[in-house]
Amino acid sequence: MLLGILIILILNGVISFAYALTITAETTTLWAMLSVNFVFYLGMTQTGIIFSAIMRIAKSEWGRYFSRLGEILTLSFIPVAFITFLIIYIGGTENLFYWASPTPSHGHDAGHVSPWLGKGLFLWRTLITMAAFYIMSYIYFSTSRIEEDGGHVSYDIEKRLNLMAGFVMVFYIIANTNVAWDFGMMIIPHWESTIFPAYFWVGNVFGGTAFLFLMARIFLSKGREKGINKEYLDSMGKVLLGFTLLWIYMFWSQHIVIWYSDLPNLTGPLFKQMSGNYTGVFSTMILALFVLPFFALIFRRIKLSISGLSITAFIICIGTWTTRYLMILPVFKSGSEPVLATWTGVSLTLAGLAATVISILLFLRLFPKVTTTQK
Repeated sequence: MLLGILIILILNGVISFAYALTITAETTTLWAMLSVNFVFYLGMTQTGIIFSAIMRIAKSEWGRYFSRLGEILTLSFIPVAFITFLIIYIGGTENLFYWASPTPSHGHDAGHVSPWLGKGLFLWRTLITMAAFYIMSYIYFSTSRIEEDGGHVSYDIEKRLNLMAGFVMVFYIIANTNVAWDFGMMIIPHWESTIFPAYFWVGNVFGGTAFLFLMARIFLSKGREKGINKEYLDSMGKVLLGFTLLWIYMFWSQHIVIWYSDLPNLTGPLFKQMSGNYTGVFSTMILALFVLPFFALIFRRIKLSISGLSITAFIICIGTWTTRYLMILPVFKSGSEPVLATWTGVSLTLAGLAATVISILLFLRLFPKVTTTQK
């Protein structure tokens, strides 16, 4: 039943997107929406193994309950990540990136750009950074399973896993910095921010942790109220509260520096995300990523309630999606026309969620010896 619904959602997303491309004269918005969901789900899934690495380095016992599922979440999404990126590269590069066309595009002269902004380099740097992250993630995952199974090794496996966890984080930062550059800064002519990549990582870790908790509701607790230990709920709530404060700090750091510089080429794109037709979306982002989580998670009763914490995590995921929406859509659209509230927009978002869940199900079916929790 569940598998059938997921397949229908994926097919609906693919068919809706393909059909919209054939009947729409101006397809940039469609590619932008696909990119929003690609960047969102890529960040949510890649954070799974980062959660595991953080919990290992912190020597967290409660974190082990979620860590294996986080590793599976990251590794199972690999085919979807590469296939979606290649679709965007082949079909959407010239629609999304002003520098991809040899003629003036989006009103700018593409002949005067850095050698960094080339289609070939865009392809290979993305493939290489993603591959490096996923290879390191798989090595870390495989080694952690050796430790769990009690296999005999001639080295200190705990020490090696701690070292590998550090390397996973390094490759995560490299891969996500590349995504932040290409889909956040390089779609806007002459816009730059030294803080934006770090702001992007933090947003992914924040939203990805909330997303991992929601996946745990599906694959670990099986929907039972007593499925997740109260201590684990309390600890997860504290982590999400900490990330709430870290996110608002990074948000403020990003915006105050650009506002203080008062350079039109930097402030213009940023303020467009906050004003006009995007005011409502921006307000939703602030409510979903700071105001509501903060005032919810300061209460222990909510942290100890699996339903309360699930609702909070869902709100955080909505907020994270809106940050990716505001990162990409305002570059191409004034916001006067509905984009999300269309059949194609909704279909792409639901298809991404379905692809994530079905990836985990297929991973567990292909590797039946892998359990969703660590021993």
